[in-house]
Amino acid sequence: MKKPLIIPFFIPHAGCPFTCVYCNQWKISGKEDEIKPEEIEQYVETYLQKARSWPDRYVEIAFYGGSFTALPLEKQVRFLQAAAAQKEKGWIKGIRLSTRPDYINEDILENLLFYGVTTVELGVQSLVDEVLTKSRRGHCVHDTARATRLLRKYPLQVGYQLMLGLPGDSLASAHLTAQRTVEAKPDFVRIYPTLVLKGTTLAKWYEEDKYTPWSLDMAIQMAVSWLGVFSFYQIPVIRLGLQAVENLAVEKDLVAGPYHPAFGELVESRLLLEQIQVGIGKLQVQAGEVLTIFFQPRLYSQVVGQKKRNLLFLQEKYQFKEINLKPQEDLAEPDLEIATARQRVQIKRQDFLQRYRII
Repeated sequence: MKKPLIIPFFIPHAGCPFTCVYCNQWKISGKEDEIKPEEIEQYVETYLQKARSWPDRYVEIAFYGGSFTALPLEKQVRFLQAAAAQKEKGWIKGIRLSTRPDYINEDILENLLFYGVTTVELGVQSLVDEVLTKSRRGHCVHDTARATRLLRKYPLQVGYQLMLGLPGDSLASAHLTAQRTVEAKPDFVRIYPTLVLKGTTLAKWYEEDKYTPWSLDMAIQMAVSWLGVFSFYQIPVIRLGLQAVENLAVEKDLVAGPYHPAFGELVESRLLLEQIQVGIGKLQVQAGEVLTIFFQPRLYSQVVGQKKRNLLFLQEKYQFKEINLKPQEDLAEPDLEIATARQRVQIKRQDFLQRYRII
C-alpha cells in the first residue's frame, strides 16, 4: 500500500494565541509567507503535475504550522472552501489540519466536517502539566483529554504531535507522556525533538544557562523507546524529527539541540539493532563465529546503520569472525532471521516489542 501523498500548506503561527518558548514556525517550516486561500488551486495543480504517481495514491491537503481552529471563523472557512473545491474535483480525497487541544469544541468540529476535513492533528507536545506550563503552551493535559473525547464522537482521524526534551522534561516525564498517549489511543503520532531556534524564548534561556537541550543520543534513545511503545500498541508513528530544511543548520537558525537531517532513520536503525541483539542472545553466539542477518531488502540501510554504525557495534561487542547480510524478499518487513553455522532463529517484530509493553 502506497503512502498518502500530502500537499502541505503552511500558515506559520496563524491563529496561535500564545507564543511557546520553543516556537518559530517560520524557521521550522522554511516558509516565510503564509499561503493565501486563492493560491490553493494553482498550487495543487502544480504539485500534482510534478507527482506523477498521484492518481494511484490517497491525496490530502494539509494545513500546518499554526492553530487552524483558533483562526477567525471567516478565515477558516475561506481556507476550507478552497480545499473542499479541490476535493469536489476528485483530485484529493482528504483534508487534514493541525491545531491546539484547547481550540476544539462541537461547533468547530461540525464546521470542519461540513467542509470535508478528515484528519485533525493535535499539538499535544507533552502529557505532563509541569512540562506544558514551563513551555508556556497555554493548555493542560485535561484539555487534550477533552479534545480527544470530542474528536472521537466524529468520523475524524486523530493525531498527536509530541515533543521530546521540552523545558522540565525528563526521562520519567517522557515515559509518562508515552503511557498517557497509549491510553488515549490516537490514530497516529508524530515525534519531534526540541530544538533551540533563533528568535525564541528558549534561545534566550539557553544563552542564560536556564535551559539545556537534550543531546542527540539522549533524544534518539527516548525516541526509540517511544517508537517501540507506540509500535507495540499499533499506534503508527508517521514522522520522526523535523523535515530537513536549509535553515535548520548550526550558524543559520539552529542555535542548539538534537537536530539531525536523518533523525528518523537513526531512531529506526537503533530499534532494529536492539531486535538483532535479541536474536544474537537467543543463539548464544560465541566470539569468532560467522553471523548472518536475514531481512527485507528495504531495511538494508537501517540494518547497517549510518556510517556502518550497527555493524561496527556488533563486531566490537560480540567479536564475530564475519557478519553477512542477506536481503530476503519473502521475509515480512519488520521481522528478522539471525543465523550462525549451528542454528537459525526468527525474531518477529511484534514478539520483540513485548519489552515495550507499559500498561
